[in-house]
Amino acid sequence: MPGKKPKLLIAAAIVAAGSAAVYFYFKGLSEKVSNPLESAKVVPDKAMMAAFVSPNPKALSQLQQFGTPGAQKLIGQGLKAFQEQSLAGTEIDYDKDLKPWLGGVMVALLPPDGEAQTEPPKLLLVVSVKDKISAWNFANRLKSQPGAKIQESEYKGVKISEIAEPSGKSYSVALLDDQLVIAPFKKAVELAIDTFKGQPSLATQQSTSKFFSESAGVENPIATVYIADYPAAIEQLKANLPPDLKLPLTVMRQFKQVKSLVAGIGADSAGLRVKTIAQLDPKLAGKNPQAASKLLPRFPGETIALVGGKGLNEIWSQATAEAKDSPEISSSIQQVRDSFKRLDLDADRDVFGWMNGEFAIGAIASNEGILSQFGMGATMIFETDDRPAAEATLKKLDAIAKSNPTVSVAPRQVQGKEVTEWTIPQQGTLFGHGWLNQNTVFVAFGGPLVDAISAAPPQPFSSSPSFGAIATSVSPGDRGYFYLDMNKTMSWANQYLLKAVPTLVSPPTAEVLNSIRGVSVVTTSPNPSIAQLEMLFSLKSN
Repeated sequence: MPGKKPKLLIAAAIVAAGSAAVYFYFKGLSEKVSNPLESAKVVPDKAMMAAFVSPNPKALSQLQQFGTPGAQKLIGQGLKAFQEQSLAGTEIDYDKDLKPWLGGVMVALLPPDGEAQTEPPKLLLVVSVKDKISAWNFANRLKSQPGAKIQESEYKGVKISEIAEPSGKSYSVALLDDQLVIAPFKKAVELAIDTFKGQPSLATQQSTSKFFSESAGVENPIATVYIADYPAAIEQLKANLPPDLKLPLTVMRQFKQVKSLVAGIGADSAGLRVKTIAQLDPKLAGKNPQAASKLLPRFPGETIALVGGKGLNEIWSQATAEAKDSPEISSSIQQVRDSFKRLDLDADRDVFGWMNGEFAIGAIASNEGILSQFGMGATMIFETDDRPAAEATLKKLDAIAKSNPTVSVAPRQVQGKEVTEWTIPQQGTLFGHGWLNQNTVFVAFGGPLVDAISAAPPQPFSSSPSFGAIATSVSPGDRGYFYLDMNKTMSWANQYLLKAVPTLVSPPTAEVLNSIRGVSVVTTSPNPSIAQLEMLFSLKSN
């Protein structure tokens, strides 16, 4: 039965399980189909990466509690379209024919046979069967239909079926207890059989089996990704990219810090959560200790978005070092340097050189003063142990402002702190800067924000109800964090941005965005050999 697309591998593979009908019938339901570690038991330990997707009923039930009716309808339509496209050219109905028996699905990449990196990795698909009777019935119905040609052989006592479709696609499949293993090439199936018979598997790797089985610690996991050899996987990706697409050298070197990685995606009472645990090479990873953020409490409750981290000077130094071997990075670095040079500032010495502590940059809602026409302003706070260098830079900026006859530069006392403001007559304060303490300086765009940052906010953003709703379970540290309050963002956009450009956001996109309370990302490093990332898409309850 020819079609635009080949039959779904999973569905066609069931043909090979027909001879196991008795096994299917008496084995019954299995509780192992939603655990990635069970599938990993038939994946060779040499696999470069593996991804496991589970139709977790708890996760799907949890997700149904979120979102506006419009957003839920859009997502449902998208899933339905994906299923229909996947099964195009077949007479297979996902809900009726596949859903009753289909358990978790693992996709693994095995190293290529040859040493050449340009050779593609071997693909291995592992499908868990949760309802043997439904699978048996479907297999019998599928076998009775014309189309596929089947050739059977045996390897170490296990039957392998090689299936050729009318479209020209072919693949091999074998049944290993509760798992169906499928691959475009027979060799990958044989390697899975070797693993099933006792050769080392991904599940036997002690360093990652715990993280893998727990999906990096997420509740109600939907998907788990494990990359055993991160540098090798990235090199393989690089080798197989199109000629006109290259990964920057700085990206490649950053990836070499990571030895292996486990990531989990799941749904909980807050929304959709992603957790990643990376094993680092201590020799290449940074050794900065993790500490609680000092700057986050300085931002008021009106904060819309906030990003922070530590060591802009190190980030700049790494970029400039990589620029020597990368024309793309070199061009970007030069553009930054030229921009600051127009202000008589040396980017290395006058700007990034003294930014060696924690930093935070925030967008804050305000409709007062000069900000009334924009609806928001921006504030940047930097810690430094070189106050003289920072003060020298600010003095240079003040001197440039003073050269403009329409701008007044003068000091002002705010909550006992001296700040310097640039003021435009009849419009208000455009810019201000000052010191919050001996080693913490701020710059703010807009007079209202100068006041807001100079004084301790009565209700900081970090202790507001909106922050509590979108924050991850990981406390924000100075390693890196990002927060976006989608409620405030959409309120601002509706009042300012979308009034000017109504077509900028389509109605379907607006439906989805209005279902999100906020987004947060936090990275931590409890020790030099581990880096963790947690991302939360906080969703509104329906």
